[in-house]
Amino acid sequence: DDKGAELIVAVGTHATLVEFLDKGRSGMASTFLTRLRVGGKLVDAKGVSRLYRQRISNLQLVALVASGLVALFIALASTAAGQTLLGLGGARWDDLISWVVGLFTSAR
Repeated sequence: DDKGAELIVAVGTHATLVEFLDKGRSGMASTFLTRLRVGGKLVDAKGVSRLYRQRISNLQLVALVASGLVALFIALASTAAGQTLLGLGGARWDDLISWVVGLFTSAR
């Protein structure tokens, strides 16, 4: 508190005053006074996740999916079975492209 902290995160502390006072340890009085002193700045560790909830952007999701697909492609390309599977996938892709082109070309 002397250094100007805006927030103090308490990790491993007791959740309620009853739990706090129930323990009966000798250092509880000083701990209680410290909690009173920093009261408004003291936040439980569970509350920090609620205060600083960050959302994942669409760009981050796209980057994650793209990197996963690149890793999958590299893994498939590095094995014989994967190369066969990629070859079959490429043939199916060519068939699809030919079919789409056939839809737009006139059959005279």
